[in-house]
Amino acid sequence: MTALGLVKNLIPAGQVQTLTGLTANQLREWSHRRDLIPPDVNSGGPGRPALYSWQNVLLLRLAVVLRKRFKIELQAHKDLLHALRDLFAGTPFPALRGCVLALRAMERGELLSEGMVRIGESDPDTLFLRLDPHLDVLEIEFAPRDQSRQLPLFRAVSVR
Repeated sequence: MTALGLVKNLIPAGQVQTLTGLTANQLREWSHRRDLIPPDVNSGGPGRPALYSWQNVLLLRLAVVLRKRFKIELQAHKDLLHALRDLFAGTPFPALRGCVLALRAMERGELLSEGMVRIGESDPDTLFLRLDPHLDVLEIEFAPRDQSRQLPLFRAVSVR
């Protein structure tokens, strides 16, 4: 399973909870009530959970880091979270490998390669979040499953 084989599939809220460490109530609170990181497909009622793309699961994982490790109140940065959602939406999964998310003064986000992280005197205070540890977890969940054990639909014939 490689990052290049990553498909644009969606996973249900239950799997998102496992990948992010959020409880069902926390996920609903962040996704629906507070509209911090909405799902890609809203719940269709009982038995039809909300569905999330890898981009939104990545953003949820980063939001958990901001909340738990840095004690940042996410509601105050709702606009930043929405802007980050747009930033990730236009970026292919493999392009994020080796990148760092730079949160400039918690007002805007920027993707940088790890080798390009430099702090200048004129730069605003910046929080850097490495993406690879999160991408490793997501790749396992979102990469296509091995279909090698599946029997072929048609038997092979020789062509002359």
